[in-house]
Amino acid sequence: MRLRMRCMAESTTKIKMKTKTTSNMKHNRLIAGFLLIAATFGACKKDDEVADLSAPVITALEIGPENNKIAHPGGDVHVEALITATSNIESVTLEINPKSGSGWKLNTVYTEGFAGLKNAEFHKHVDVPADAALGSYNVVLKVRDSQGKESKVESTLDLQNDPSLPSQTGFEVGLNAAGNDLHAEASITAPNKIAEILVEIHGNGWEKEFSYKDVNIVGQTSYNFHKHMDVTAAPKGHYHVHLKVVDQAGKSATFEEHFDKP
Repeated sequence: MRLRMRCMAESTTKIKMKTKTTSNMKHNRLIAGFLLIAATFGACKKDDEVADLSAPVITALEIGPENNKIAHPGGDVHVEALITATSNIESVTLEINPKSGSGWKLNTVYTEGFAGLKNAEFHKHVDVPADAALGSYNVVLKVRDSQGKESKVESTLDLQNDPSLPSQTGFEVGLNAAGNDLHAEASITAPNKIAEILVEIHGNGWEKEFSYKDVNIVGQTSYNFHKHMDVTAAPKGHYHVHLKVVDQAGKSATFEEHFDKP
């Protein structure tokens, strides 16, 4: 009798322990499942947040040849960078402003060749006005994507005088009465000898460039430039004329005039 009661007690204990173990296993599975769901949800949410916060990335910014951050009035400044935008590029803006006081200011927005791309190389040669004040400047390159997110990088530029650059005096342009012939003239000096003279005309959605490498031009250190250009196709409006002199050392200087076509 005692033996039977003892066996019944042990059996009851085993059943309780088994029931408790099973209950604990079910409980642990529920906790594990809940933690897995929470972790998965958290990971997804985190990924979404990273995607939402991703903005354009600008790297390898370079100002001037070999990033020397130097340019000269009457010449140009080389600006280069690599751009990556997950949500596609909308626009690229280049700003140049004097660090203090007055001076040359630039604010140009570029869309052509960039809008709609995810990866792009920004590479521009920006003309520096011949009368730009010498000194230190801030350079800011901004990229805006199709979601409205914007990134920017900053650098500096030092405008220095370079007496070896081409120069000119007496630059003037004039349109004839018929409105089809534009004359341009200037007295040009190039210590490193002239390689090419370019005249670029643009305005009112029209643009045309004329290149001059005449035998009596190339190799000269001074030249009285006087040319006539056909602008018959240009519609009525206001036009900019850029006279660019490139020397045999690869340096250049650009000068600007204006005219109106009635």
